[in-house]
Amino acid sequence: MPAPLTPAHDPSNAVPSAARERMVQLLTQHYANDDLTDAELEARLDRVYAATALSQLDAIVADLPALPGSETRAVRAAPAPDTHITAVFSGQERSLTGVVPRELKLRARLGYVELDLRQATFEPGVTVIDARAFLGFVQIRLPPGVRVESVGRSLFGLFSRKAAADAAGAAGGGSSVVRITGRAVFGFVES
Repeated sequence: MPAPLTPAHDPSNAVPSAARERMVQLLTQHYANDDLTDAELEARLDRVYAATALSQLDAIVADLPALPGSETRAVRAAPAPDTHITAVFSGQERSLTGVVPRELKLRARLGYVELDLRQATFEPGVTVIDARAFLGFVQIRLPPGVRVESVGRSLFGLFSRKAAADAAGAAGGGSSVVRITGRAVFGFVES
């Protein structure tokens, strides 16, 4: 007579590979959003592959903030479209028209983000673009007539503002300022 099944050994409670893959994707999104450090990501990924029950997978992300579009924590509202552009192991190419939001976040982790704002309109005042690249790159194309302040930093990478575009922005004398902040680690941010 076979022994009774315990919840940990119940085949119906086994962790399907699709659930593990989804959890890895969630963790890399949190990492791209700077919710996790390198060490925290690695430790949580180890827990994903060691999990023997779906409840163990759920516990791995229980303490993390909600992600935009996440059905597991629908209580929090998602940010406005195109205010947070993230590429993890992939690329994102966006072209914004109309009025640019006051704050944009661009994240490239082992991937790239290309943002074209040449057809967009900037309101008077300061628009902040926080660009972060880790083993990837972020490229921002801006229209003439906006003043650009590039205050980012880099570590084994490059955080760059093209001089020719600066001259065009200063000559335009517009009242719009685009402040590019963030960091490039083993990658680059260019505007």
